[in-house]
Amino acid sequence: MDRQSTRSGARPVGPGSRGGGRAGWWKRPLAGLLAGGLAVTAVLLTVGDARAHEGPDQSPIASAAPDSPAPARHPREKTFLKRQWGVEVMFVRQTAAGYMLEFRYRVVDAEKAKPLFERRTKPVLTHAETGAKLVVPTPAKTGALRNSNPPIEGNTYWMFFANPGKMVQPGNHVSVEIGDFRVDGLVVQSDSGN
Repeated sequence: MDRQSTRSGARPVGPGSRGGGRAGWWKRPLAGLLAGGLAVTAVLLTVGDARAHEGPDQSPIASAAPDSPAPARHPREKTFLKRQWGVEVMFVRQTAAGYMLEFRYRVVDAEKAKPLFERRTKPVLTHAETGAKLVVPTPAKTGALRNSNPPIEGNTYWMFFANPGKMVQPGNHVSVEIGDFRVDGLVVQSDSGN
């Protein structure tokens, strides 16, 4: 009987065995990980070089349809919102892992912005691509996820809209309505924390 074999047929691992002993147990997985990483890097570099040599019409990115049609926006729309409603829209972005949308705006004229803070008005965010209307949630313990105290000039305010099933994605276009106030063509941004 060979010294390396046992009754069960297994060979013991020792200093002279193929495994390299107890001190070298990690070398094989590490070598495999390193080789795999190099292979992935080589493939990515090859794909990047191929895309760099393609023309603009051949690129898969250029041929893909945009997420949504870009609505026509008047260059002075921000000025109109400031003059008419006393607010400057900052952004709409995904938050809460994509299940909420945050609408953020700054008050530049508190008197003109008062209608946006009335408790009776129910804000609605409309998804341009599907026409879905999203509302501000009203949890029992906290109330509506929006500001309804009197506005203060220079302060930034927010409101959250539910985004069930992450329907609205970054790059999509939305409209926000708060009573008579309406702003169209806002592009949804991704959460910077993701």
